Amino acid sequence: MLSNDRRSEIATFLRIRRARLQPEQIGLPRGTRRRTPGLRREEVAELAGISTEWYAWLEQMRDVHPSMDTLQRIARALRLEPAEQQHLLTLGGYGPENGSNGSAREAVVSPQLQRLMNQLEFCPAWITGARSDILAWNRAATAIHGDLDAMRGIERNGVHQLFLNPRIRRMLVNWELHARDCVAKLRLTYANYIDDPWFNVLIGLLLEQSPEFAEWWEEHNVQLPQDGVKAYEHPEAGRLTFDYAVLQVAGGNGLPVQLITYIPKSDTPTQAKMEVLMGNAGYPGEDVVQESGEASG
Repeated sequence: MLSNDRRSEIATFLRIRRARLQPEQIGLPRGTRRRTPGLRREEVAELAGISTEWYAWLEQMRDVHPSMDTLQRIARALRLEPAEQQHLLTLGGYGPENGSNGSAREAVVSPQLQRLMNQLEFCPAWITGARSDILAWNRAATAIHGDLDAMRGIERNGVHQLFLNPRIRRMLVNWELHARDCVAKLRLTYANYIDDPWFNVLIGLLLEQSPEFAEWWEEHNVQLPQDGVKAYEHPEAGRLTFDYAVLQVAGGNGLPVQLITYIPKSDTPTQAKMEVLMGNAGYPGEDVVQESGEASG
């Protein structure tokens, strides 16, 4: 059975995506009396091969239970991207992690993963759980995040850092671009944890304290994790540019965690600058793994 919050997410997501798709994109005439932005409900229903009444019930948060096939047909009718289709299926109860709400907070980092990060001497690396809590990191990661060991609770969270840590906002080049991407990736994950108070602590805090997060969250955009390039203006080293990769790996108890690695970009002086920074005795010398699972809210 879908919760009210989950039905609300489905309804809002469908309305936003229906308004985005123009009739010309699917070969329909716009006409002169069209008042609806985007497609009408009956047009989506016809494209999906379902009744207009039943589709309207979805957008009205009625207590209906769409099958996976029905949601896939609606996704095709709305021309959803792969990430958007995955999001809709997860909201409907067909996601890969559905039914495991809350279990991911028990993820732990194995000694092997910690040793792997430690070998990346000049490459910032950290491990996050489902909510983006930072579970473990290497010494080079402090060049980006500062002294993670001194942070407590939800402060040691990647999304919290991005939106509410002035250090990261000052340092990250093209902050808005990366912050928007972060919101879209978080909403994709959130579909698995809509009914989980543990996850909603983070969402509620960000909605309350960050106007940018609140605005972009309401757009209901979603995005799959991807590799890319990030640059920082470091207060001591100047411009640092990294190729980054996000890898999903098994934690110490088999639950998935994400390993994020920053590799100094080869055509920049970043490697040499990182070597100088890591030779600075002012940087924390201990590589830390949080033994009790994810940072608590």
